[in-house]
Amino acid sequence: MKKLMVATLFILFCISSSAQSFQIKDLSNSVGNWKGNLTYLDYTSGKPYTMSANIKISLTENKSGYIMGYEYPNEPHANSKDTTYIADKLFGKDKIVEFKITEDGGFTLVTEILGEDGNNHRKANLRHTYILNFNTYSITKDVKFEGTDKWIKRNEYILNRAHN
Repeated sequence: MKKLMVATLFILFCISSSAQSFQIKDLSNSVGNWKGNLTYLDYTSGKPYTMSANIKISLTENKSGYIMGYEYPNEPHANSKDTTYIADKLFGKDKIVEFKITEDGGFTLVTEILGEDGNNHRKANLRHTYILNFNTYSITKDVKFEGTDKWIKRNEYILNRAHN
């Protein structure tokens, strides 16, 4: 029993220490222009809908913020820009639950936050998963509504590095 407790504490320490050491610069390999699609679950029809989407990623001038400029070629009124900072194990307002750097310089970042989703604005746990591989980048939002155990894929960006 004592060995099990020690092993559990060691694993928890490793997980929390990797989240603590996470910095914006760890995301720098994702900087650039990305082109692809956004597929989202239309709650009204219950069916997925896919549209063109591009994301331009940069860092703030002082390298402390992560800027994501979202562009929707067929729906430019939906274009937006977000700047996210890391503080106290948070990526913006989302809790960092996992961060791993891969051998090829990519990464996996998983965050969670309690919030609302759906047409009825139901309370839910929202999980965002960012995965960078050499020339591909995906961002997935999963939703688990209060009172359920099932995660639903709400939306997913599948992007390729644009070579301008």
